[in-house]
Amino acid sequence: MRKFTPTMLLFAATFTVTFATAQGPTAEAIENSNFYTETNNTEEFENKAIKALDPNGFMYEFENLNINTPYSEHATAFFRDKVIVSSAKRIGALTSKKDGFYNLYCGDLNQKGDIKNLVNFSRAINTREHHEGSVALSNAQDVVFFTRSVEENGEHNLKIFRAEMLNYEWTNFEMLPFNVEGYSIENPVLSPDDKTIYFSANIPGSKGGYDLFSVTINEDGTYDAPKNLGSEINTHKDERFPYIMGDNSALYFSSNGHYNLGGLDIFESKVINGKFNFPVNMGSSLNSPEDDFGFLMDQSNSGFFTSNRAGGKGGNDIYYFKREKTLQLLQGTIVDYKTNMVLPNATVTVIDAYGRIVDKIKTDDKGAFTTNVIPYNSYTLHASKDGFIETDEDFESFRGDDFTHELTIKLPQTKAEIVEVEEKLMIKIENIYFDYGKWTLKDESTLALNKVIDVLNDNPNMVIEINAHTDTRGKAGYNYKLSDKRAASAMKYLIENGINASRLVSKGYGETQPIEKCGANCSETQHETNRRIEFVIVE
Repeated sequence: MRKFTPTMLLFAATFTVTFATAQGPTAEAIENSNFYTETNNTEEFENKAIKALDPNGFMYEFENLNINTPYSEHATAFFRDKVIVSSAKRIGALTSKKDGFYNLYCGDLNQKGDIKNLVNFSRAINTREHHEGSVALSNAQDVVFFTRSVEENGEHNLKIFRAEMLNYEWTNFEMLPFNVEGYSIENPVLSPDDKTIYFSANIPGSKGGYDLFSVTINEDGTYDAPKNLGSEINTHKDERFPYIMGDNSALYFSSNGHYNLGGLDIFESKVINGKFNFPVNMGSSLNSPEDDFGFLMDQSNSGFFTSNRAGGKGGNDIYYFKREKTLQLLQGTIVDYKTNMVLPNATVTVIDAYGRIVDKIKTDDKGAFTTNVIPYNSYTLHASKDGFIETDEDFESFRGDDFTHELTIKLPQTKAEIVEVEEKLMIKIENIYFDYGKWTLKDESTLALNKVIDVLNDNPNMVIEINAHTDTRGKAGYNYKLSDKRAASAMKYLIENGINASRLVSKGYGETQPIEKCGANCSETQHETNRRIEFVIVE
């Protein structure tokens, strides 16, 4: 099994790439094109070229199948425990020879991903006068949609046909009504609920070349008019060979219009809330500078694709692949905006480009957090902490190799409020933290005390009482002494930072005034609520 890795320097030096102009079952014409003529900024396209070479979130391992020949093969669909293949090679009982037209064959799929024992898929479907190409099957596998060429004004244009399985044979053939004379409609695939057909076509209404369309199948078996999937998916060039995952999580297709390595590349568009999101190139561990298309995958992250890349057996070859996610490490730190002091116990919520929460973590005592990200994805990191303004930081994991990213998020502080609680005026700030059983202030607590200093400086005649409270654990006498020392510690900090001692009184109340009256049954959160320092305004 071959593992394809990026060749960054070679590609960066090669600015002329190839692309397929009409990569259908009958066309294999390749022409040269200067891919970068549309880009005026040299630095911009060089950066894009480097990014395009990196594996895009997955590492693929693949191998060329034994069934491939000097002609062209293309895996089109899973059928029970088999795979349906479109091939330009006529396969008979005793001999195999070039027939001139593509037909459909069915082969056994073994555990190693190889396709064995190819036989005619259906004598009722295959013809000697037409091409039979891509196949889509209903969930019950008793209805088939397939591509067949039709001669129109001396040209072979592809159309989508439908047939039903009756008495173990395909019958009731019909060419679907949304086919358009003089144009090709090809590569049908069914949505997981069997209610929508996706396909590629160059019909009027295309944005350029071949576009991807959808057609709704109504309850009575009729079909709505084709709908273009829009500019998020389609470009002024070609989009072809759609494939929908069985869980409806993603659309895969091939394009030479989106940024690519050359030729047709395979792209992935996530399906979020029923909409297709911006497609992402699947990267250089799968795509090549030639044509890569016909992506077909089961739920185990293995499947097939077709390519005419160098090293094949000739024409288009089928490759079996397995893939694994490649993860990168994001190491971040949350700090105070003004002082750069690290902020422990801040919450970081990692949200991907589709609005999904992929991780939620707390910073450690050094204000640090770590999370895994997928290459070539965009994220929003939402950072929050009591006493600070919630902040969003955008992050893009453009690099495709196994890198570690570093990020610092700065949180501005909120201002202290004067509030009334149980008929007492108080300066409201976030909690003051001490080490367990200690009365020495933690560094982060000085940030909160600075807010109290600001209020006192703004109100020079204000006098406050600093009241400290503990939770209900431990002996009452010990808790009283501990709270008294903690109140005195906060008062000392205020005095050291310019507040006159005559404006301050400190007192410890131990466990005598809990907010959460839960006794021995308190949760850790309730204990934390009871452990507090209050700044009560007495004048």
